[in-house]
Amino acid sequence: MENLNFNVFNIIIISGVIQGFIFSLIVLTQKRYITNNTVYLGLVVLFLSLSNLQYWLLDTNLASRYPVLKYIFVPWQWLILPMYYLYVHKFIGRKKLQLKTKYVYLLPFFLVLVTHVIYVLISKKSNSEYEVVSHFQRGIYVYLEFLSFIFNVVIIILAHKLVIAHEKDQSYNIAWVKSETNWLKKMTYVGLIVCGFWLIALVIAVTYNLNKSYIFYPLWIGVSFLIYWIGYVGINKSRQLKKRIELRNKRIADLKITTSAKPEKENGKGFQKIDTYVKTNKSYLDPNLSLSVLADKLSLSEGYLSQVFSKNSNQSFKDYINNLRINDAKDMLANPEFENYTILAIGLEAGFNSKSSFYTAFKKFTGKTPVTFKKDVRKM
Repeated sequence: MENLNFNVFNIIIISGVIQGFIFSLIVLTQKRYITNNTVYLGLVVLFLSLSNLQYWLLDTNLASRYPVLKYIFVPWQWLILPMYYLYVHKFIGRKKLQLKTKYVYLLPFFLVLVTHVIYVLISKKSNSEYEVVSHFQRGIYVYLEFLSFIFNVVIIILAHKLVIAHEKDQSYNIAWVKSETNWLKKMTYVGLIVCGFWLIALVIAVTYNLNKSYIFYPLWIGVSFLIYWIGYVGINKSRQLKKRIELRNKRIADLKITTSAKPEKENGKGFQKIDTYVKTNKSYLDPNLSLSVLADKLSLSEGYLSQVFSKNSNQSFKDYINNLRINDAKDMLANPEFENYTILAIGLEAGFNSKSSFYTAFKKFTGKTPVTFKKDVRKM
């Protein structure tokens, strides 16, 4: 019987596993955390944790003491990225995926699981002394890991394309919330780095046939830190999005947007006409609004529009739009009906795309922070 192998690295790994189990349990059972996308986020962390736990049992030699742990190997890594893709899809508000499409993403997991079961049964039948092939040297499991690596990278790329397409979509639907996506792109890059550790370990395992689990430590530790990050950032972003959707639904009846209120080209060249259009359509609520976007909507040149603003409003286009956003935010901050919504949710709802840009603009136009303004206006 092999001696148990415990070291600082697999202690870090099991710490991440425990953290992941706690996080996923909370997310999947507590109503205040459950939204239409956080369920997938919880499953991402759960499958990451189960995958790392399985390899931790192999690394510490606990699986050698209890051989049944080797026989019941489950390829959880084939479920992680499909859940992440579904999370991204829900988070950015894409149309609901058809059930058969979801099955396509889940099918590889079941195929690999069946392959493992058949392989074990056939091997046991032909050799009663059969020992499960190592996951850390040449053999069926390493080659399946190569397939898993390719599959996961493809899913990461597809998820990244969803994010990029969402960012490039300059159309603005007042009934939906355009959420921040920078953190999703960072998640993609971190995921690709972790996959890089995975590929290096697999190449070493196949090339040198070492049968040493420590070559996978960078991968497993990277996954552990990924669990911490997803737990901290992902749930906050999802809850923030939920608050914004609630806030948007509360305001939707009062906005009275008329998307067809585009002025005629020949009548739209005066500042008053442009100002009326922006205010009537609440164009400033679009976080993607820029001079070029507005010029395109009004069928005017960007240069001409810039001159109109500088000559007639005594403000740059950016200040003009931010001033309208600040006025909108001030109305919400002063209204007791919006008491339960966070300052950040109000800032994002007013059209700002980050906390820092909201606070900077608010201080510039009011001389106060949003928190101070809210306190002062409620005292009146």
